[in-house]
Amino acid sequence: MTLISLIVVLMAERIATQTKYWRESFYNGIYQNFLTRKGIFSEDMTSITFLAVVLIPAFFILVLLNSVDNSLIRLILDTAILMVCIGCPKLREIYKCYLQAANRGDFQACSLYADQLGHSGDSPRSFGQALVWLNYQHYAAVIIWFAILGPAGAVMYVIARSSTEAYKNEYQQDLTIAEQLMAVLDWLPVRITTLGLLLMGHFSKALPIWLTYLFDLSISAKEMLCSVADAAEEVECDKSDYTEEPCTLVRLAKRNVMFLVVLISVLSLSGWLR
Repeated sequence: MTLISLIVVLMAERIATQTKYWRESFYNGIYQNFLTRKGIFSEDMTSITFLAVVLIPAFFILVLLNSVDNSLIRLILDTAILMVCIGCPKLREIYKCYLQAANRGDFQACSLYADQLGHSGDSPRSFGQALVWLNYQHYAAVIIWFAILGPAGAVMYVIARSSTEAYKNEYQQDLTIAEQLMAVLDWLPVRITTLGLLLMGHFSKALPIWLTYLFDLSISAKEMLCSVADAAEEVECDKSDYTEEPCTLVRLAKRNVMFLVVLISVLSLSGWLR
């Protein structure tokens, strides 16, 4: 059922227009507003409180789905939850606006759109690498946690990611437990994702970097992902070309999603996944 849900969601996500009710940002916004009104989500929230904020909804989903005996209903619920969790239409629209601005030569607008996508001009990483990171957070990591723990895993990762970003944006500082939790949640998915990147890209150049970081607990998920992506898909282009580098790395990220689908297919056929 994992494979069926994943294929249906990826197809629907590309061809159908998602209303706000099919976006995780809508439900996360309601959830975080509720927590803020109750004084739970605050600047001085404790580590236990943050963990509860992340884990309780995932536990609720787990209990709810395990109480469903009908396989068809369970498949529908699994697919619906994954559809809500995966992707980010808003960021995709901003990226399209970036490409349109680049094609008409409006490079100032390109900088503004890149900033909205989390890439500042003084960043040590390229814009394409920033897009690979966003693809990982909104697609690859969600898919992997869905494969590991089902819908509860996808919900857990999405709420952890959203809550970490919300705290940082609201209070202009990091929450230690949030950063530590994301490091734990990203540890395995980023290594699987980077394995896919090197298999889909320049294997011989990316493999040494992947092996170097494989068991390195000090390396951040973002640094590992960007380093492997940079080696897996080398791009030599004119600095005035604002589209070649990001488009090339986005294509690599899309190929990696297909790699994950194939991997899940193999694991499903071999009986490792249901």
